Amino acid sequence: MGNEHVRASDADREKIVERLRSAMNEGRLNLAEFDDRVQQVYAARTYGELSPVLSDLPAVREQPGAARAGRVPPWVLIMWTPWVFVNILCVVIWLATGAGYFWPFWVEVPWGLALCIPTVIGITVGRNQAPCPPD
Repeated sequence: MGNEHVRASDADREKIVERLRSAMNEGRLNLAEFDDRVQQVYAARTYGELSPVLSDLPAVREQPGAARAGRVPPWVLIMWTPWVFVNILCVVIWLATGAGYFWPFWVEVPWGLALCIPTVIGITVGRNQAPCPPD
């Protein structure tokens, strides 16, 4: 017995729309076909109504962890980017004002240490999570 009569969630619909968007970006669907299929996805109530939307598209297969291996998570870049630019600005100001006592230390170190805590925790937790099973 399949799950074609099981109701689909909004998250399920969003996954289908994302796959359709990828297919359109690859040139497999034109804009009108994409629009028609998205309308079908949002009108669907069950998995049985969702499956025909993707039936003529190839299955997306990605290797677990391949996209994440060796890459810095985007949230780390977002979190550390202001720190880098503010500290560059502080060092430039320090240099422009005579380069006496290195006061940018009091901006760099406390803020950097505060950012290290969530970075280490987030990366550690992210490595220990099992990859999601394929659909």
